[in-house]
This record gives sequence, C-alpha cells and structure tokens, in this order.
Amino acid sequence: MTYQKILVPLAYTDERERIFLQALKIAKQEGSILKLFHCIASDIYITPYGTFTKSQLSKLLPQWRKGLKKEKEKVIKWLTEYSQQASSQGITNEWDWKIGDPSFSIVQIAKSWEADLIIMGHRGLTGLSEMILGSVSNYVVHHAPCSVLLVQ
Repeated sequence: MTYQKILVPLAYTDERERIFLQALKIAKQEGSILKLFHCIASDIYITPYGTFTKSQLSKLLPQWRKGLKKEKEKVIKWLTEYSQQASSQGITNEWDWKIGDPSFSIVQIAKSWEADLIIMGHRGLTGLSEMILGSVSNYVVHHAPCSVLLVQ
C-alpha cells in the first residue's frame, strides 16, 4: 500500500525527534507528502487555582495572552525547523498548529486533509492512568479515518 499523505502529530515529548525521523523514513520510501502538526491543549491555559470573578479574571488575562503568544512562537519555530529538515531531504511537506483538544484535532485534520496514515507517539499510559488522564493515541487509534502507526 502506498501512503500518499502522512499526518505527523508532534508533541512536547522526548520521542518527538524519533517520531519525526520515522515519518521522514517512511515518506522517503513511499514518496509521501508530510503534514507536521501540533495542538496546544486548550486546558494548559486554564488555571488550576479555581474560579474567579470577572474582575479577578480580567487581571489574569494579560498573563494568559502573553503565555499563549510565547507558546505559539515556540511551536511555530520548531515546526518550521522540522519542515526545513524534511524539505532539505526532498520531502514535500506542510505544517499546521491549533489550540484545542489534541485527540479531536488530530482526527479532524486527518479527515479534512484526507491522510492515508498517521504516525505518532504515545506516552505509554496504561490501566488506571490512561482511564483517568485519557490517551491521545488511544482516541486517535479508535477514531482515525486511516491507519495509525504508533512509534514505540
């Protein structure tokens, strides 16, 4: 089977480089287009300190916006670097990012972009940890419109 379009969701993990290199290898072999993707989890910016009145929240908003701006800049920088690395190896690619739920976002992009394969990692959660915290890779495996390769 030929994979023409490969979606590569990249997260802030130690495995990110290994996942990217595996995607490059497969894209070279298959002559595929890569789409590099990162989702900034929307709950990262929800404060763990409880609820606030409207006036209290308005004081925190500038800090939240500043943090989000920094996060976006960091994501764009490393997605651009990965894209340039893929291009230097002759692999056609594009990249995208968004803010939201990573699980849902990956599946939606795979559908709208009509991906043939998703190459991603997983945090290795099992049992109770996975039930409580949820698992992006588990959700993607069960809802993706295409094959999913989990890089160990």
